[in-house]
Amino acid sequence: MDAAQLSALITGNTLYVDIPVGAPGAPEGGTAPIYYGESGSAAAQLPAGSKLVGTWRLEEDRYCIDWDNGPQNSCSQLVRGADGFVVMDVALREPRGLITRIAIGNAEDL
Repeated sequence: MDAAQLSALITGNTLYVDIPVGAPGAPEGGTAPIYYGESGSAAAQLPAGSKLVGTWRLEEDRYCIDWDNGPQNSCSQLVRGADGFVVMDVALREPRGLITRIAIGNAEDL
């Protein structure tokens, strides 16, 4: 997926990502809504209860987030899988989760 496709998919939308058990911020797994604001703002509500805020940007075939209260330069790619889009950690080359739903706007008021 290139930058234009990524932008069309995530800009101004809330992505619901199913996170596997044991992932950071989700020791028991769960769904994390993540909002990607048109202005470059980002916010996520992790299943364990903490909220992340920061800024996001597009870089070629990926998007990267600098969380104010979490990881910096956290880059992901979206890869189409059998069950939907898989969020892949660029550095680790491991899945972070599966997008189960996309809502227009800041659906969770993050």
